[in-house]
Amino acid sequence: MRSQQIAKLTTRSSGASPRRACTAFEIWREERRKHLDDLLDAHKLVGGPGPGRRWQTTALNDALILRLAAEFQGFARDLHDQASDVFAAWIAPSSPTAQRVVRNQLVKGRELERGNAHPGSIGRDFDRFGFEVWRELHHRDERTAKHNESLALLNDARNGLAHSDHVKLAALRAKGHPLALGTFRRWHRDLDALAANLDAETSSQLARLFDREHPW
Repeated sequence: MRSQQIAKLTTRSSGASPRRACTAFEIWREERRKHLDDLLDAHKLVGGPGPGRRWQTTALNDALILRLAAEFQGFARDLHDQASDVFAAWIAPSSPTAQRVVRNQLVKGRELERGNAHPGSIGRDFDRFGFEVWRELHHRDERTAKHNESLALLNDARNGLAHSDHVKLAALRAKGHPLALGTFRRWHRDLDALAANLDAETSSQLARLFDREHPW
């Protein structure tokens, strides 16, 4: 279903119109945010000083961190899918067979399919479209280094939780990043900005490469 949603925005009418967010970003802001909001609502319900509440909120903090990492990976993969569709459609507009070949090469073996959406995997996968994604994001937004750091820290936390690596989690706490609600909100805010920038930059780079209007 999600691939069908994304496919709807891989083309654009010839008439001039303002740039709009791609479906991948809309899903991030709506559907994926709701998944996180549901956990935040549960957090409010179990908050307070009563017996067992601290353990319950700790478990929900961990769940929020894991879910944030998973949802951002899903967003990045969705955006890469959509960009691959556009790239293939534009490079071989009259040959569906050639489009399939090109698209398959763009997504074949990509790291976002099998691992976390960390700075390295995003860089290598989006570099397939012919631009250095982190360099361009730094040009777009001076806060990119901070967004990059938050993404790396989130993945450290995700891996620490997933593998019960208490040493890694302790190191995060020592650096001022306890797995608490405030840390989650800070990382979520930075990833919101990063998602918006990655969406906009990918659209801009495809337009530049093919000398066409923004695809979304």
